[in-house]
This record gives sequence, C-alpha cells and structure tokens, in this order.
Amino acid sequence: MTAAQLWTLARLLTLAETADLLRLSPHTVRAMVRKGKLRPVRICRRLLFSQEEIARLLAEAK
Repeated sequence: MTAAQLWTLARLLTLAETADLLRLSPHTVRAMVRKGKLRPVRICRRLLFSQEEIARLLAEAK
C-alpha cells in the first residue's frame, strides 16, 4: 500500500462516525447511500465515507 493510499484511508469515516457528524441515524445514512445521495468507499462489506464526500453533501444541502 502506498503512502497516498494510507493517507486516504486515515481520512475515511465509518458509518457511525458519519451519522454522528451529520446528526442522522445510521439507517438514514444507509438510505442516502441507496438513493445515491451519498457515495461510500466500500472496503469488504464496510461502508466508509471520505470527508470530501461529506463536505459535498453539505454544500449541496445549502
């Protein structure tokens, strides 16, 4: 794994962390993924979210 890949992984948030940050339930975050409103990074079966993706979502909501 390259240094750039490790840096990207360090900036990924879990489903629970993303839900807390957005003040939503994990169920709601999963629904947003299903509807295509939030794009996760999938590692195995885990949903992880980049800080850039969360910022994009918040910018669109304004």
